[in-house]
Amino acid sequence: MYLGFRNKDLVVLEEEYKKVSDKFVLATDDGSYGEKGFAIDFLKKDLKSQNIDGVYACGPLPMLKAVQKLCKEEKVPCQISLEERMGCGIGACLGCAVKVAAGEETVYTHVCKAGPVFDANVVEI
Repeated sequence: MYLGFRNKDLVVLEEEYKKVSDKFVLATDDGSYGEKGFAIDFLKKDLKSQNIDGVYACGPLPMLKAVQKLCKEEKVPCQISLEERMGCGIGACLGCAVKVAAGEETVYTHVCKAGPVFDANVVEI
């Protein structure tokens, strides 16, 4: 479990995640609590030195893009949970449409209906 926050004041659910994690890393951007840096930096280090079978990620889009790229480079299966705005929740408004690979083509699908979790190898973020 790799959790990242901007600073100590924004840390939430630390004890809950510790209880369900074999390995737990909490990082703050400013170093005010836990490790200093970004959570992905610690994931990157561990992907190179440990046998990690898969990655599941949720969070802001820039972080998800970085995790997606890292996992592709390291050839580690990855699933990401997208946090798109969902105006209607049934796919009618098209507000949550994202590009996904469908064979040789790229198509749009709805996060509200087909997700929110997607294989990082097929979704374009």
